[in-house]
Amino acid sequence: MSTGRLQQWRERGEAAQARLEEARSRHASVRLGWALYEGDSSIGGGLLAGALAYRLFVLLLPTSLLLVSGLGLYAGAADKSTRQVTREAGLHGLFASNVAATASGGARWLVFILMIPAVLYAAAKLYRALVVVHGLVWHSTGRAGRTTRRGVAVLLGVLLATVVSTEIVGWIRRHDQLGGVAALVVYTVVVGGAWLALSLQLPNGGARWMSLLPGAALFGVGLLGVNVFNVYVTARLVEDRANTYGALGVATALLFSLVLVGRLAVVSAELNAVLYRRHGDV
Repeated sequence: MSTGRLQQWRERGEAAQARLEEARSRHASVRLGWALYEGDSSIGGGLLAGALAYRLFVLLLPTSLLLVSGLGLYAGAADKSTRQVTREAGLHGLFASNVAATASGGARWLVFILMIPAVLYAAAKLYRALVVVHGLVWHSTGRAGRTTRRGVAVLLGVLLATVVSTEIVGWIRRHDQLGGVAALVVYTVVVGGAWLALSLQLPNGGARWMSLLPGAALFGVGLLGVNVFNVYVTARLVEDRANTYGALGVATALLFSLVLVGRLAVVSAELNAVLYRRHGDV
């Protein structure tokens, strides 16, 4: 590579840096974005998001078994087939077939009972991971908070609210397109409000609830975007090409979605922290 080409690239880099510095001095949004980038880099936001994705995956495993065994028990009590119950629950295609086949298996009572403490344990570990992440964001240390029963209970409430809201939005969207648009707004408000309640239990530098609203709004809108992507892209891709990708495709799509959720959790905390340090309580 010629020396002249290297010199051109160096000059372009210096010019781009100069334009960025000028934009930072003029635009508050650029300063905010740069502060988020620097804060995220200093604590390893990408690695923290991966850790949260892992904890979410660990929680998802026993939760899935709990729900699937519960569907099987409900089907037996209501004298319905497992396929009929999965359709009533809003599950379709490849996922409905897999869930129906699993729910029709034996020892459902044993699986259901064993998965309850497993879900509680995994939820406590996920909450601890969130405590560490928020402690690093707000106080630069992972020891700024501790795991509490109330916090774990609020986290379980957030997860339940998210699942129920997703199912309700899906049902409305299938029956009324116009109503589906309003349901998306309600979904964003419910999920954002649930995340706000959880943020109050996590390390937050003593900020009041109004100062945590930006991160909650970002999480609600971002999670809606992740769900829309899963419904219209991921689910259809996996179902249409199940023979090509199989279980590996399902696992890849699932892990990608969980990493996005973990990234949302980290960035929402960072957004609140940056704004609070600049403006204090609202």
